[in-house]
Amino acid sequence: MRKKITLKLFLVGGLASVLLSLLAAGFQLCMRLKLNLRTTYVAARTIPPRTQITEADLTELQIPADYLLDYTYTDKEDIVGKYTEIQGMIPAGSAFYKSMLYREEELPDHPSTQLRSGQAAYTMEVDLARLGGTVVPGQRVDVYFAAERKDAGVLTGCLIRNVRVIAVKDHRGIDLDREDSSGTPYLAVLAVQQQDISLLTLAEEVGSVRMFTSDETYSSDLEASRAEDSPVLGYLYEAGGATLKDAV
Repeated sequence: MRKKITLKLFLVGGLASVLLSLLAAGFQLCMRLKLNLRTTYVAARTIPPRTQITEADLTELQIPADYLLDYTYTDKEDIVGKYTEIQGMIPAGSAFYKSMLYREEELPDHPSTQLRSGQAAYTMEVDLARLGGTVVPGQRVDVYFAAERKDAGVLTGCLIRNVRVIAVKDHRGIDLDREDSSGTPYLAVLAVQQQDISLLTLAEEVGSVRMFTSDETYSSDLEASRAEDSPVLGYLYEAGGATLKDAV
C-alpha cells in the first residue's frame, strides 16, 4: 500500500515539475515575444586606441529591440575587423558606437601604414591641369623642380623619380573615397625617402616643386629615387651645402 502511495507521489511530483518547466518556458517565450529581444554585442574588455577588433573582444547580449540605438553597431560583421579611433578607447561593457570605429583605410594616419622601410610621407598640392588628369593612391609620379636664377634664367628638371602616391585628399583633408569628400583632389601624400625630406623642403624654399606623370614613371624598379643625372640636384646641393649632398 505504501509503495503505491509513494509511486503516486513521485508521479504527481514529476508531472508538477514538467508543468512548471513548461510554464517557465512559455513565460520566457511570451516575454521574448513581448520585448522583441535582439542580439547585440558589447566590448568584452577595454579596447585600446587604434586596435583592430577581433571576435574575442565581443560579448553577446540579448536586449529589447526598443533599446537598440541607430548610432551603434549590432551585427558582428559590422564590428570585427574595424579599428578603434586613434585617441579613444572603448571601455569594457560599452556598445560599439559607429563614430568610434573605422575601416583601416579610414584611419587618419592610414597613409603612414603604407610607407616602406626608410620612407616618410610628404604632402604636395595637386595641380590637375599640369598633372594631365586625376591622381589616385597607388599611382606613380615624378617630382620636378623649377627655380628662377638671377643671371642664368630658369632652371628646371626632375628631382625624384617614380614616387608612389599613398593618399589623395580634398581641400578639407578628407580622403576622396569618403562620402563626405568633395571628390576634387587637392593634396597628394607621397612616399619619399626619409633623407629626401630636407631636399624637398629646400626645393620649395628656393623654387617650386610639382609632380607629373610620364611614360617613364613606371620604367624603374627603384621607388622614389633621386634623379642624379638632373642639373637641378647640383643646384640644390650647392644651395644646401655638403650635408644635404651627403644625405643619400
